[in-house]
This record gives sequence, structure tokens and C-alpha cells, in this order.
Amino acid sequence: MQWRQAGRGATIGVLAAGMLAVSATAAFADIVRGNNGQAVWCVQHVVHTYNGISVGPKGEDSDFGGNTERGVKTYQRRMGVDDDGRVGPITGHVMFQDVNNVRRIARQTGETDLFNDTGRWLNLCPPASSVFQ
Repeated sequence: MQWRQAGRGATIGVLAAGMLAVSATAAFADIVRGNNGQAVWCVQHVVHTYNGISVGPKGEDSDFGGNTERGVKTYQRRMGVDDDGRVGPITGHVMFQDVNNVRRIARQTGETDLFNDTGRWLNLCPPASSVFQ
């Protein structure tokens, strides 16, 4: 009887550990060339709108192509992080802090549109990808 309980407990523990590993991997997936969607728009918005770096002629189109990758590399160099063109937890955190700083300055200077825009980013982007923390 004790063996079965221990066996079931071990099986449950292994399954739970496996599920945690899968969710941790998915939760912290880098945003990279070839991706598209809300998280890519979030990257493009920080790079282009808040930092004035081009993400290509189509602008913030939610498509992570070569122009966005070049823009991300420029942003990374400017911010003093590894310029690999990938938005992982380090670059994502830098972007999150950057948006918070822009928001603080917008509040201090009375730039309502910019303050509201950064608020929108903060509401949309951390839920879109956990790299923005």
C-alpha cells in the first residue's frame, strides 16, 4: 500500500515538474525575426516611437523582419545590452524600464498624449510576452 502511494506521488511530481519546464520555456520565449503579432508590435513601438529608430518603411506592422531586427540591434547598442537582435528577458526588461521612464517624464512635462500612449503599452505589452517585466 505504501509503495503505491509513493509511486503515485513520484509520478505526479515528475508530471508537475515537466509541465513547469514547458511553461517556463514558453513564458520566456524570445521575440525574434520571423515572429509576428502583438509582442512584435510592442518591440517595434519602443524602438520606433519612443526611441526614433527605424523599423522599416512599413513602420510598426507587427512583423519582425530584417528592418525590425536592425532597429532592435541599434536599440540594444544604445541601451548598453548585447546587440544580438533578439528580444529576450534582458532586452525586454530594458524596454519595460524604458517605457516606465518615458511615462514618468511625460507625466512631469505634461505630455498627455505620450503619457496615455505609454500607459497603453504598459497595459498591452507585459501580458503579450513575459519578456516585458
